[in-house]
Amino acid sequence: MSDVRMATAPRGPESPHRRRRVLQPRAVATIALAWVLLWDRVTWGNVVNGVLVGLLVTYAFPLPSIEFQGRLRPHRVLLLIGQFLVDLVGASWQVMRLAFGRRSPRNAVIEVQLRSRSDFYLTLTAELVALVPGSVVIDARRSTSVLYLHLLDVEREGAIEAQRAHVLAVERRVVRALGSREEIAALETGGPWPTAPAGAPRDAGEHREPTGAAAETEATDRDDTAHRDGEERP
Repeated sequence: MSDVRMATAPRGPESPHRRRRVLQPRAVATIALAWVLLWDRVTWGNVVNGVLVGLLVTYAFPLPSIEFQGRLRPHRVLLLIGQFLVDLVGASWQVMRLAFGRRSPRNAVIEVQLRSRSDFYLTLTAELVALVPGSVVIDARRSTSVLYLHLLDVEREGAIEAQRAHVLAVERRVVRALGSREEIAALETGGPWPTAPAGAPRDAGEHREPTGAAAETEATDRDDTAHRDGEERP
């Protein structure tokens, strides 16, 4: 579990040796909470053991930190959560109608190109989309910020484009709730995504185009996906 840090100054990529010396309090607290829930009893022993397990896991299996350059906007976070609950209820109702209906749903696999270039926003968008019934994120390509989704029902005309628009709307709400002014402006105007500080890792939002054999492989993958995009599944 990666720790999210505020990007305040340029820094070089973290080496594995350097990561082991960094305390990740959020990750430790999350692991400790999961440990207490597994034991189903809140005691000092379980809490201490959970913290120790969290420290052991984060130091034995370190992950690079995700640079976060934005700021939290509470009112927009509430709007994000509220819209997610609305989507959750609406999608659950549609899935229930399909479950008790007579017709067989027609599904599809689609590709959605996100506009942001941040692992943080990519992850949040994918999680919010996957938690809503009827759509499953089957793959995420962080090098190009692309999500591949499996849709449960695309019977009506325009359902695929509507789902693409929904995913982009989720991404917009995430960036507006947590992004910086530059990131929000780039998203709204369609301009270039703000680059990361000098020397910062890819996690800060830096996007590099593949070259050589990697570019050829990715081009082939895009061609294969183009044939699958919108393809109806039995």
